[in-house]
Amino acid sequence: MESLFCLAIIGTLMGMALPQLELQWQKTRRQDAQNSLMQLHLRQLQWRGLHAQYASTLSELNWAGTYSISKHYLLSLENSNAQGYILHATPVGLQSRDTNCSSMSLRISENAKVLATSNASLLTDAGTCWKW
Repeated sequence: MESLFCLAIIGTLMGMALPQLELQWQKTRRQDAQNSLMQLHLRQLQWRGLHAQYASTLSELNWAGTYSISKHYLLSLENSNAQGYILHATPVGLQSRDTNCSSMSLRISENAKVLATSNASLLTDAGTCWKW
């Protein structure tokens, strides 16, 4: 009887702890997107120093494939021109359960302003996903 009681307590504690643990893992994996987007941003700055416009593909930036460093996000590069570009990170696999930060973006505008956004918002980090 005591063993069953202990198992019930352990099960209850695990039921409370596991969701919080998964949320913490999601927050930790967001760093993968942030690090990848920032590395691509630095590569874009190097590229722009040598060319008339920003790179239009990830391969021009010597980025292997379309995934982030730890493969938790799918990366894409859009609207690349001489004035700016947009980098997107879309979660894949287990990270796709992160509904608070369903996507993260780094936007470089015409006046060279760096704008970090989330959840398909064009102007804000609505999900407070970016930690600078």
